[in-house]
Order: sequence, then C-alpha cells, then structure tokens
Amino acid sequence: MIKQLSPARKWPALLAAAALSIYAWAAPTAAAEDLKVRMDFSPWGLHAAMHLATQKGWFEEAGLNVEVQDGTGSINTLQLIGAGRVDVGQVSVGTMAVAMESGLDLISIAGFARTGDLAVMTDASQNVKTRQDLRGKKIVCFTTSPWAPFIDPFLKANNLSRGDVNMVMVSPSAMISTYASGNSDAFMSQAPFGMPMVGKARPATALLLADSGISFPSYGLVATPDTLKQKGDALRKFVQVQVKAWQYIYDGHIEEAVKAVLAQRPNANLNADVLRGQLEAYRPFFDSPTVKNAPFGQQYDSDWAAAIHSMESAGMIKSGRKPSDFYTNALLSND
Repeated sequence: MIKQLSPARKWPALLAAAALSIYAWAAPTAAAEDLKVRMDFSPWGLHAAMHLATQKGWFEEAGLNVEVQDGTGSINTLQLIGAGRVDVGQVSVGTMAVAMESGLDLISIAGFARTGDLAVMTDASQNVKTRQDLRGKKIVCFTTSPWAPFIDPFLKANNLSRGDVNMVMVSPSAMISTYASGNSDAFMSQAPFGMPMVGKARPATALLLADSGISFPSYGLVATPDTLKQKGDALRKFVQVQVKAWQYIYDGHIEEAVKAVLAQRPNANLNADVLRGQLEAYRPFFDSPTVKNAPFGQQYDSDWAAAIHSMESAGMIKSGRKPSDFYTNALLSND
C-alpha cells in the first residue's frame, strides 16, 4: 500500500524539489577556453593530428574551443604569433629559432618531427646516390625555404660550390610543378613532404641534409612566453591533446587521420594517397636523433645543441645561444 503525503508534508518536499531543479538549471558550467591555432601552409599530411582532434571532439572534451587556421607560410605564421594575432602555430621550430634573431619573442612548446627532414630530392631514374652526383644538376628551391640558408654550407660540406650545380630559385607554389614537369633535375624540400607529392608524376630519391652533418629541427608547436603565462592551462590541455592524437595516428590509425583531414578541409582538393604517404614517411622523423624511444612532443638539450651548432655555423643565429632559449617541456605533464 502506497502512503500519500499529507498536504502539510507535501509542500516542503515539492519546494525542495523545485529548488534543486532551479539550482541545476542555473548552475554555471565552465566556459570553453578559446585558442587560435595557425598552421604553416595549406592542408597537408602533417596537419592530421590537428584535424583528427577536431573531428573526434578531443579539444571540446578538454574544455577547449580551438580555431584551426590554414597558413600562408611558416614565417607569416610566426609573425602572427609574435604579434599576438594567434595563440599557437604549427611550424618548423628551426625556422622559429631563426625568426627569434629578428626580435620575435617565441618558444617551442612541443616537438614532433624532431629529426631533420630537409633533403635534396632527385629523379629516381637518374640514380643519384651521393652528394657528388649532384654535379651539373639543375636544382630548384625558393628564397623563403628553410633550405635557403643551408645551400652553401651543404655544398661546402660535400666539396661542391655554386658553380658545380645550377641553382634556380622559384616561387614556393612553382617548385613541385617545376620538378614534376621535368624542368629541373632536383628540388630542395622536406623529404617526407615532397616525395609523396611527386611519387606518381616523377618518383624521387632523397639526400638528407642531416647526412651531411647539418642538423635542423622540423615541426612542432610554437607560442610566445606571454601567451604561455596568460593561457598556460589552455595550452597545456592543447599540447596534451596533440600528443594523444599523434600517438593514436601512429598506433595504427593513419587511415582515420587521412579521412579527418579530408572531412575538415573538403574544399582543399586534397589527395588521400599523398596525405597517407606523407604521414607514413614522417614516422621515422618523429624519433629524436639523440634520445632513444623518446616520448612524442618531448624536446632535448642534446637535439637542440646539435641544431644550434649547425645554425651558428651557417650564420643563421648569433653565437652564445643555449637550448633552453628555444624550448620548454613544461606543458607535457600535469605538474
């Protein structure tokens, strides 16, 4: 038998229930923290972790509202970061180090492609096996490329000079097409980026800059020290989501990452095979050149010391810099 509450007892119970309902409706929820993120260029394979995290809702789950902008060049992205127009950039952290010499106050907050990826790529049918085989070759590059300051040090390291090769500087948008159409013998770019781009039109082999003893770190995340102070909690969440995304991708989910890029950038006329090839090609470059089994995102004094030596020798940065000038691992843990 169900007991009925008397009117005298019913009203306090109803009022209590109503109060709880009003409290639940009015209780404030934590607002998502806004972050503006800018990439280096238009979409390509190494943007996969950013788009995958967006597609799977990982930023939202972390309490972040992340706006991902396509870029028009690493230097432009770095300038926008320095001016406070965006909070984070995904760029070559080596290029960041050079930009700091121009007065930009920047710091790398995560390093992903830690092994140098710059290479001279030549037509595979030409059977170029050594740097000496570049004699007489027409090589294209562009003036704002990370390669540009290293051209002469690279040639010198291999007992070559400008007179031994035919260096031609073209616009960034024309470099790949110039090579693919057969109007040059070689091009200078990041090997895991460039080789999949030309794989069908004119397959290439690569001579890595790092094999000539010249170190230049590749892609990571960059912010300013001021943003680090003002939005430290949001940046910590953001970095850790990106580490999670890269771990997920390279744990057997490259295909899902490719689909995420295509879904997030449906009008970019992207080729799934190229995106897949770039992601597959970049995996070895995620390893630290000096630390075995290094966790994704972590940066090391030993890696940066080699890069500093190379950049000093090439006149890209002033002498006296130390690794801690360029990076922090503080956002990679919850401490």
